Amino acid sequence: MRKILHHVHALAFAILAGSGFLLYFSVLRGPLAPYRLPISRFHGWVGEFFCLCLTLYAAFLLLRRQRGWPRKRYRRFAGLVFFLMSVEAVSGLVVLRKAVWGPLTTTYALEVHRWLAYLAIPAVLWHIWAVWPAAGPGSISQTRRRFFAWLAVGVTGLWVSTLLSRLFTRNRPQNIRGNANCDVFLPPPEPSPESRLPIGGGMKGKFGEYSVVNFLPCLHQDTWRFTMDGLVNRSLSFRWEDFVRLPRKVQVSDFHCVEGWSVFNITYEGLLVADLLALAGIRPEARYVKFYSADGSYADALTLEQAQLPDVMIVLLMDGKPIPRVLGGPARLIMPRMYAYKAVKWVTRIELIDQPYLGYWEYHGFETDAWVGIY
Repeated sequence: MRKILHHVHALAFAILAGSGFLLYFSVLRGPLAPYRLPISRFHGWVGEFFCLCLTLYAAFLLLRRQRGWPRKRYRRFAGLVFFLMSVEAVSGLVVLRKAVWGPLTTTYALEVHRWLAYLAIPAVLWHIWAVWPAAGPGSISQTRRRFFAWLAVGVTGLWVSTLLSRLFTRNRPQNIRGNANCDVFLPPPEPSPESRLPIGGGMKGKFGEYSVVNFLPCLHQDTWRFTMDGLVNRSLSFRWEDFVRLPRKVQVSDFHCVEGWSVFNITYEGLLVADLLALAGIRPEARYVKFYSADGSYADALTLEQAQLPDVMIVLLMDGKPIPRVLGGPARLIMPRMYAYKAVKWVTRIELIDQPYLGYWEYHGFETDAWVGIY
């Protein structure tokens, strides 16, 4: 019975490690985009089964030990491996039950879950090498032990290199078009008293930096335009000097990424999309609002009703400061009630349309109505 539990447990861990690898590495996001959602759900199901196996195995070991099971049966690294697996399992369950634990606890749990993987997987491989029965040179057992030893070294090296890459690059877009003048937009938006405080008390958390095209578009003030067209009564085009003078509102809201991390209590200042739509006028046949990014590739859409919610904004300031280019400045969409893949960066155009539009991530399998909590 112990061997069966152990082997099933090991198989579940191997599946979790493989699926976690596919979900985690940013280089695989594009090629695997159509499959990320089913892989994520499969990862969660196997994780719940893994937790059940872990509990049964712990109970079995405890009962056998109480009956005088010899301590020599406990192998090197077993205690460490079991501890790492337990914490990894608990943090994973918290992430799966984000609706129960709330976004802040879930964010911390996800970080613990990710960082522990750097320790758990190499530790498991070293554990396999340590407990594999030793035998004479050239035997099958000796060959297998050597294989797992080198596999552990290879995986540890891969994990360390990925860890260093994560620490020093933080998934930033690698290619930056243009020069330092890309960020210069004058006059800068003057923060209102509520933004300058800021009334949210200052954002809590750290933004991930990511672009589907792997570069930061270089936007120059001389050529920058914010346009509104499509099914509107009058098409509009604003230069930066005019756009920055339009009436703005201030709100405090949270920013949730579908990958599990969040930033809380952000004081946003910007233009309500509802006010912009009213300025252009909405034709009766309009049903959807499409937002275009200046990167030339990314676009997404909301229904007309969603776009006119009172917290949907084109924001220019966060906590009283202009939005940095790496986070979508000088102007980006926010939709706090939905996951951030709907929050188009570097917005330069709004088009009203009468047919549904499938955005980048929706085309690759994500939900169109990305309300926070659906994943």
